[in-house]
Amino acid sequence: MVTEIKLGLCNPPEPIYLYVNQGEVDGESYVWYKFNISQDKKIPVTQRALTGYLSSLRLTTKEFKGKDNLKLDIVVSADELYIVRTGVETNFAKSFLLAASLIQDFSKPLIIVANAGDENTVFVRFVG
Repeated sequence: MVTEIKLGLCNPPEPIYLYVNQGEVDGESYVWYKFNISQDKKIPVTQRALTGYLSSLRLTTKEFKGKDNLKLDIVVSADELYIVRTGVETNFAKSFLLAASLIQDFSKPLIIVANAGDENTVFVRFVG
């Protein structure tokens, strides 16, 4: 991936965290969202696909309601740095890892498509 890097002083790039969960706001459905910590508010993302280069996968432990939860962070380089964070036991994580295991060339950009299932279930597939 060839990205132009501006020289000189700058702020380090902050990743954009995307979380996986289907929902609906004002009649618009979504399968991922951003989270505004200061307002304790979900910000729906209406696009269903994320296109970029898979940079890395990592496991992260996050505390939720007093318990440690293991999360899968999917790091994607695109127009910005994105981190898709999901629980390791979710259908999204399982279907992502299964689909990723079939890819032979990670030097090409991937199109990661999130598809809503029943209730809170979100699945993933790759295009291209």
